[in-house]
Amino acid sequence: MPGQPKSLDLVDLQRFDGPQFIVTVDTEEEFDWAAPFAREGFGTRHVPSITTFQTLCDAHGVKPIYLIDYPIACDSAAVELLRAIQDSDRGEIGAQLHSWVTPPFDEAVNVHNSYACNLPPPLEAAKLRTLCNKITEQFGSSPIIYRAGRYGAGPDTIPVLQELGIRIDSSVRSLFDYSLQGGPDYSQSSLKPYWLVDKQLIELPLTSVFAGTLNFYGKSIFGKMFTSDTSRSLLARTQLLERVALTPEGIPVDKAIEAIDVALELNVPVLNFSFHSPSLQPGHTPYVRTEADLASFYDWWKQVFTHLEKRGVTATTAKKIAKATF
Repeated sequence: MPGQPKSLDLVDLQRFDGPQFIVTVDTEEEFDWAAPFAREGFGTRHVPSITTFQTLCDAHGVKPIYLIDYPIACDSAAVELLRAIQDSDRGEIGAQLHSWVTPPFDEAVNVHNSYACNLPPPLEAAKLRTLCNKITEQFGSSPIIYRAGRYGAGPDTIPVLQELGIRIDSSVRSLFDYSLQGGPDYSQSSLKPYWLVDKQLIELPLTSVFAGTLNFYGKSIFGKMFTSDTSRSLLARTQLLERVALTPEGIPVDKAIEAIDVALELNVPVLNFSFHSPSLQPGHTPYVRTEADLASFYDWWKQVFTHLEKRGVTATTAKKIAKATF
């Protein structure tokens, strides 16, 4: 999966009338991000807060894509809320694999195995089948879009996604490298959608760009010459180079708006925004600790939606992307 596709591998989205965007929500259980991975001790208390975010999206004509994992798919209140959104055509349901809380439980729980692509291929496949079968059972239709938790997808993931009828993978986080933790290296990955399997499976990367005076050289120097947090902070403060992901989690709104404009200059056809659903309630993620943080989170989205409308970038869905390409 990692790597720069050849130009012939890029997905032709010319049937789209101008640039589009999607909002993907990693809809998952709450857990302590600072603690070791565990199969127990998680919660789903934040799920009712999805209603407030959905209302904001409704007001802007946005249909979020809720990428749900196994604990969410097994939670009756979460299924009831999300199925109502799906059935009223206000949002879509996709799949997200957190391997450590998805059966079968045949592996040790640790950082290495939290990247599903590091599991033995038959075990990764079994967990994916368990997840997608549960979603199909609970929502009445099978998901067509998938994201690996912790962005942990690899070559062995692809045939299982094909088997399960997945049309769009969104596991690649462009410009990020997780190899020091044993995960994938996406530092050289394309920002634009490309074929993982020609005319069968699309990669729709999460959108990250390099901003700043040296942005043209970002891929060449960011992960090679500037590897420490200190050096990267200095680059950002001097406005020479900064990696900006399209997410409200840790990214100020002015930086996100700058990144949107950079992505449009690069002719990225689909901007892929993301965040984790526990951020919709204070106290579950490092990004939203207080009610003030939550207010800032919603203000971020309001400003971003307004800027996208101003730039003529329209909301789309996984179904529309699949229809435009297959």
